[in-house]
Amino acid sequence: MRDLIQFFREIMANLPVIRRIAHFNVRTKWVDNYLGSSWDYIEPLLYIGTYYLVFGMGFYNGTVAGQPYLLWMLAAIVPWYYIQGVFNRGLTTVKSQLPQLSKTRFPLSIAVVMPLQEEMRRFLVMTGMFILVMFCYGRTPTIYWFQWFYAVFAMVMMLVAFNLINSTLTILIPDFKPSMSAIFRLLFYSSGVIVNFDSKSMPYLIKAILELSPFNYVLTMFRNSFLYDRWFFENANTTIFFWVLIFVLLVVGAYMHIHFRDEFTDLT
Repeated sequence: MRDLIQFFREIMANLPVIRRIAHFNVRTKWVDNYLGSSWDYIEPLLYIGTYYLVFGMGFYNGTVAGQPYLLWMLAAIVPWYYIQGVFNRGLTTVKSQLPQLSKTRFPLSIAVVMPLQEEMRRFLVMTGMFILVMFCYGRTPTIYWFQWFYAVFAMVMMLVAFNLINSTLTILIPDFKPSMSAIFRLLFYSSGVIVNFDSKSMPYLIKAILELSPFNYVLTMFRNSFLYDRWFFENANTTIFFWVLIFVLLVVGAYMHIHFRDEFTDLT
């Protein structure tokens, strides 16, 4: 627990540094392109536009769980793109930032949350595009939309927990990154992004197991906020399980990060 408190203290004390480095990393990412960091806006526009043409006006515009398939899918796939970007970058974030941060007085813990800041702008743009699509379907804001902030908070805490563990294990175990990358591809289908767990064809036992996934919980919160008008506390058992799991992962991850980071330089 002491390690977790230390980790968050280091993050809070260095928020301005995290924002500056993340902004620099985003600009560097697109430095060889004529449009530069504008691609952070163009890519989401292309993604949402393509989904709208295909599923809103084209091949399939049916319903899933009482909602138009396009809205049902976008409500989850928008945060999923953020989760995917942060998760994949989180695997190597400490390893990639180690040479720079080891020469400064900044704690290595800021590298853990760097991907969250770097991917946030794209996530916000895609969320804005999704809301525009909602308006096109005649949807109007409700009080449940404020639950979006809770869903974002839950998503961020989950990703911080996984980044703490994954970034450490990537350095300690050489084969960890390719293994997790392969597993994460399967999560796209097993976290409810495009598969409806409420389908009658889904076996109850498999559904019950898949719904324990923290990724599924986060995506469900986004859908409940925009589409189903349900509060997170209406399913108290699932919410409690999620936060207990995330707390345990945070404690374990912070312990691993704090106790191994002095050895990272020797291991890379």
